[in-house]
Amino acid sequence: MSYYPDISRYHPVEDWSKVRDGCPFLISKATQGTGYVDPTLEKFVQGCEANQIPYWLYAYLDRGDELAQAKFLVKTVNALAGPFFRGYALDVEAGNPAANVQAALDYLEGLGGRCMIYTMYAQYGVYRAVVTGRGSGTAWWEARYGKNDGSYSSSYPAHDGADLHQYTSQGRCPGISGGVCDLNRLTGAKDERWFTGETAASTATTTTGGFDVSALSTIKKGSAGAQVKSLQSLLNGKNGAGLDVDGICGSKTVAAVKAYQTAQGLTVDGVCGVNTWTRLLTK
Repeated sequence: MSYYPDISRYHPVEDWSKVRDGCPFLISKATQGTGYVDPTLEKFVQGCEANQIPYWLYAYLDRGDELAQAKFLVKTVNALAGPFFRGYALDVEAGNPAANVQAALDYLEGLGGRCMIYTMYAQYGVYRAVVTGRGSGTAWWEARYGKNDGSYSSSYPAHDGADLHQYTSQGRCPGISGGVCDLNRLTGAKDERWFTGETAASTATTTTGGFDVSALSTIKKGSAGAQVKSLQSLLNGKNGAGLDVDGICGSKTVAAVKAYQTAQGLTVDGVCGVNTWTRLLTK
C-alpha cells in the first residue's frame, strides 16, 4: 500500500526506512508568510535526499502580499533543496484574495518547473478561475475531509479536475510521528510518476529518477551550496561517511567521495561528476 502524506513540524518523519518503503513522495511545509521557516525543514530535506525520496515543499500563504510569500518560499528552498526536490506548492486557506493567489502562482509557473496549488473544497467558487486556468505543469491539490475518520469515503470526493485529494487529517502513515497526519489520494490525470518525477525507460541514460544528472554541478574541493549538501547526505546514507551536512566540500567530503568511488569501482579522483552522481542516485 502506498501512502501520500503531507507533513510539517507537527508530524515529522520518525522512521525514514518505513517512509521510504511506503511513500512514493512526500510533501512538507517549508515557509509561512515572509519570515517563518518550518523548524524541521532542513532535516526533512536532508532525510529525503539521503533516502532518495522525491519531495515537494509548500508555503502556507498568510493573507496579504502573496507574491512576496511565494518568492520567500523559493529563496528558502533554493538554499536547501537537492536533486530529489520536485516542486513548490502554495497552501491557500487563509481567505487570500484570488488576484493575489494568481500573482503568486504566475510567479511559480514562470520559473519553469512543476508546482501545486492547494485549496479548500468550500472555497472552490473563490479560486475556480485560478485552478481551472493553471498551466499543464501545475497540479491542483484540494482538501475535503467528509467524516474525517482517517479513511476515504466516496461520499465526499474532491471536485472534478483535482489532481490530489487531501481526504483526512486523521490518517496514519508508517514512519510518521505524531499519531495522525494528513493523507492524500491521487484523483486526476496526473499519475504517481508525475509527482515523483520518474521518466520513461527510453529517457537518456544521464536522466535518473526524473532528474537530469548532467544538469547537476560537478562537485570538487572548494565547491559550496545546496548540491554539496545533497552529496554529503547521500554519502552519509549510502557509505556511512559521517559528514557534517554543511554544504562545503572540504577535505573530508573529498575523502568520502574517493571512498565511495573506490567501493563502486569508479575512477577515484574525489570529484563528483556525472558518473558518481548517477551511481549515487541509482544504487
